[in-house]
Amino acid sequence: MKNHKIVHMEIPADDIIKAKEFYEKVFDWKVNVETGYDEYAFFKDADDGIGGAFQKSDKKLSGEMILYIEVDDIPAALDEIEKAGGKNVQEKTKISDEHGHYALFNDTCNNLMGLWSKN
Repeated sequence: MKNHKIVHMEIPADDIIKAKEFYEKVFDWKVNVETGYDEYAFFKDADDGIGGAFQKSDKKLSGEMILYIEVDDIPAALDEIEKAGGKNVQEKTKISDEHGHYALFNDTCNNLMGLWSKN
């Protein structure tokens, strides 16, 4: 049986350049806006992580599905998010000793996103 892992995700962005600047600054993602596709910018989060794209859209991720980004330090990441124009929605919250902590934020396109850390 094959491993049915997630291999690509699309994040709506009303302004792809604004999304590029935010995710590169806060999470050090590599975003390519010169893709050959109108209104579509590919990103890669890490060498071993999932990739995807920002797709030009007026839609917002508002809680129907939340994408969580792993960070080492949630409070520090929330500070960087706010400095880059995002908004803290929920402070660091413990899930359990086994499952770590999470927080929620809105990016500069007003998508609801999550942070996760073991510590």
